[in-house]
Amino acid sequence: MKYSNYNIFISKRDSKEFYLFNTYTGSTFLVDANVKAKIEGKETDFLEPEKKKQYEDAGILIQDDVEESRIFSYLYNKQKFNNEVLNLTVLLTYECNLRCIYCYEGAGEAIKGSLDDASREAIFHFIKKQMEGRKSKVLSMVLFGGEPLLNFEANYEWLDRIKAYCEENDKKFITSIVTNGILVDERVMEKLVDYNCEMIQITLDGVKEIHDTRRIYKSGKGSFDEVINGIRMIYNNPALANPVIRINIDKNNISDVRDLLNYLHDEELTGCFVDFGVVKGTTNACSSYTGNCFVEEELGDILDGLWEELERLGFHYNISPQRKNMFCGLFSDSAFTISPFAEIYKCWDHVGMEEHLMGKINSEGEIVEPTYRYFDWMSHNPTEVEKCRECAYLPACGGGCASVSYSKDNTYHSNGCYKTIGVIEKQVERFFLAARGETN
Repeated sequence: MKYSNYNIFISKRDSKEFYLFNTYTGSTFLVDANVKAKIEGKETDFLEPEKKKQYEDAGILIQDDVEESRIFSYLYNKQKFNNEVLNLTVLLTYECNLRCIYCYEGAGEAIKGSLDDASREAIFHFIKKQMEGRKSKVLSMVLFGGEPLLNFEANYEWLDRIKAYCEENDKKFITSIVTNGILVDERVMEKLVDYNCEMIQITLDGVKEIHDTRRIYKSGKGSFDEVINGIRMIYNNPALANPVIRINIDKNNISDVRDLLNYLHDEELTGCFVDFGVVKGTTNACSSYTGNCFVEEELGDILDGLWEELERLGFHYNISPQRKNMFCGLFSDSAFTISPFAEIYKCWDHVGMEEHLMGKINSEGEIVEPTYRYFDWMSHNPTEVEKCRECAYLPACGGGCASVSYSKDNTYHSNGCYKTIGVIEKQVERFFLAARGETN
């Protein structure tokens, strides 16, 4: 027997003990420094038969002939080529009513254009061909932009047609939307209900004084009041799921995030799910903003403090450690990001960037002019990346973010470490403190 390569040790807060955590199985044991040293020294003889059996059952110990990277590679490929769900992220428009300081719009390099009838027709036929060719049972569509509500009404007939196709062919049609919330009204909410919208993400960057310096109109006017109004409208609509409030964090606003959480608490919006988005300052973001972004090593302590605040205030959040066979669903063979011009990309961070264009959809719904980049992306496997193959964090990370990888090394095939190392430790500790009824 040998120890799994996916074991990590996490210091237990205010204690001389450690959590022994396996990132593949999720199994956790509390051990002292002596046991930790013996495991790190690859000793097994000291284990009593009962404990040894527990470690075997938990994946802490594995058979000598097992190569865990092969197991991971199989699970990665199994998820990659699962066709049950066709996942599309569709940019209804490149246009936006805001000019956020860390976005390509804010950088003054805005790409213009919205879906027109020809693109809608091409995408509709693409959906039919993909659903039928893959025998997919579910169409999941993320409505994206730009600001997707800017031209939402122009897409009603098209979305109605897609919904009707799914109903007529016994397919499930679900949507989600990423919006700044400003244009939410009763008609918009009615249509989102009609399109089985399961997730509505709206971004806030701080209390009014902070948000209004970051998420601004072209005129420079802030958007906080309108965004809060949109959040409240959705929150008060029983036919829609409570909105996900994404709080983008970087060095410029981190000190004010707690003030925002307290504000949302006082406004009785704690039923919203809160997600902390780490501004990366790469790809389509304004490159000059990179210096304001946190590095990977800083995120664990930062996020842990914010999670503690969410817990204190009674917000909905979920940080339980989970295995990821794949970092991002966009590595899936059945996932595509589509521009308003019916162009095919994979990552939505890369839309509009010529070096990441992977093909175009013609009027018959076929991908034409597929580029080498498509095959380059789809041949990605973390077990072929040296820094990922034997990494203890691989099952918790799934191989990392291709956008980070490309920004760092100009390739999709390097370690795109993002929100994992240093973060998983805090997740495990906080999860098991809660499970034991302990407080910090």
